[in-house]
Amino acid sequence: MSGICGFVGDGEPAWIDAMLAAIDYRGDSSSRAHGPRFGLGYRFYKGRPGKAQAIYQAPDGAYTAVAGTLAPPIDDPALAIDVRSRTSDWAALDGAFGAARIDPARDELTLLRDPFGVRSLYYVEHRGALLFATELKQLLAVPSLPVELDYSALHKYLTFSFVPGDAVPVRGIKRLLPGEVLHARAGKVELSSWFELREELDPALEDRAHAVKRLRSLGRNAVQKRLQGEARAGLYLSGGIDSSAVAHWLKRAGADVQALSLDFGPMSVEREQAREVAQHLGLPLEWVKVEARDVLDVLPELVWKLDLPFGDAVTGPQFLLGRAAARAGLSAVWNGEGGDQFFGGWTSKPMIAAALYEGTVEHASPEEQYLRSYHRFYGLEDQLYSEDFQHRCGGPGQRRVLLAPYLDDDRARGFLNRVRLTDVSLKGSQNILPRAERVANGHGLDVRVPLFDRELAEFSFQLPPSLKLHGACEKYVLKLAMQGRLPEAVVWRRKFGMSVPMTDWLLGPKPERGVASGARGGLAPVLDELLSETALRARGLFRPEYIAQLARGQDEPFETRRRRIGEKLWALIVLEQWLRIFIDRRGVQP
Repeated sequence: MSGICGFVGDGEPAWIDAMLAAIDYRGDSSSRAHGPRFGLGYRFYKGRPGKAQAIYQAPDGAYTAVAGTLAPPIDDPALAIDVRSRTSDWAALDGAFGAARIDPARDELTLLRDPFGVRSLYYVEHRGALLFATELKQLLAVPSLPVELDYSALHKYLTFSFVPGDAVPVRGIKRLLPGEVLHARAGKVELSSWFELREELDPALEDRAHAVKRLRSLGRNAVQKRLQGEARAGLYLSGGIDSSAVAHWLKRAGADVQALSLDFGPMSVEREQAREVAQHLGLPLEWVKVEARDVLDVLPELVWKLDLPFGDAVTGPQFLLGRAAARAGLSAVWNGEGGDQFFGGWTSKPMIAAALYEGTVEHASPEEQYLRSYHRFYGLEDQLYSEDFQHRCGGPGQRRVLLAPYLDDDRARGFLNRVRLTDVSLKGSQNILPRAERVANGHGLDVRVPLFDRELAEFSFQLPPSLKLHGACEKYVLKLAMQGRLPEAVVWRRKFGMSVPMTDWLLGPKPERGVASGARGGLAPVLDELLSETALRARGLFRPEYIAQLARGQDEPFETRRRRIGEKLWALIVLEQWLRIFIDRRGVQP
């Protein structure tokens, strides 16, 4: 829970104050350093374990600021990054951090982002200076910085429900990708990767018992090295295998765990499994009831603190889960994100089917299948986009080119691991992790994501594919590792995922036998306000007729699941709310 900002070049010290003020909720203390051609700021909570307590100044006059924590924890992350910066020795680093080091004597800036992208860093060149910050809204707080919409970034958002790649929806602003380092000296900027996953299959792991033993050991270590000394560990317990495994390892580590689970009432999917795991491990469990009106009440604050548009329906409930954790007196929360990405869940089976049948009439290519798997607006551009937006968003192939470094990369030879690499690098590192960090940090919480551990991740790419996807059984090796540690019904239950009742919240209950109930959902007011025909025509991006069709509960004939309607509408609602805050109001708190 912290943030940094700064500049090198012809900047103004007042920029630092403006950028720190934009993220006052990320701490109760600030540290600053500035000189003739640089400025550096750091916002943090004083006394939080594992965090730098100030900007570090080296004896030779270099300054280093670190937002976040290293794993395993050390007393002063800023000092550690300063030492490693002198030899570019990043190889052993792990954790959740964004770091900046400025050497005024050499007119040099180094920016560093953690291996999987829990923490974010943005940068932009402006009026002879290179500015950087933890959040987009910090850069928009610089009054003279132009704010113009990047239509290509919006085009990608509408496929993925998040903005992938290094661009953001504000033209000219870039972000450091996970595992990337930026060096700037005398006005020249260079980017390079300091961490990459690579498939290196280990024949010894063909022995199932050995693989299971190794996974259990690495899982315990991943949790242990992220315990920063907090009095209690909050855990988001969904009832699935991933968060339940983290619960087991936290218990093994002797942590005082407070579990929290979302409660959607009768529409909850894994409520009984979460209760069973908590009872099995002896964990206190708090139910956080979420209804449509709760999400309605926090929507502007949620989108402002998300900083970028994240259009998954789970985001609102996760934000309310974070609020409950903060009210319970917790300062750090843990989750089970990463199990799908590393151990063979989510897109594995449909992608393998696409690869097997590539070239036939009935099946799309792997790239097409992957883009469609997000179930947003890929292939529906003619129905959704206005003529002007179609013209502005650029030529074809922009989204496919994002997949090429992973689906067609020699870092993974086997197709399953290429799919996994794509999932880790896109859905994991550019959606799940930064989103989790922001909804937690929005309530003064640190987030711990132990399944996104470097050693554990590298191990997952040493495993034979049959231990990830075993016939139709996903995450097979993780299930074997938890067998006998968790209730059998939880371990071997197929994945259901978190099903947020967004369609009911927006449109009301499903009609019975074709007869509508007449009741509208609790989120209907925001649908009426943000996606009204008047609002849509004023924005000029979308065709009101298609959105009206969705609002009547009518999706494309090939989409048989009603929940996809709510997911599409929610992605558009989040985007319009984001545009009003960040483009119309320059990121000022609503």
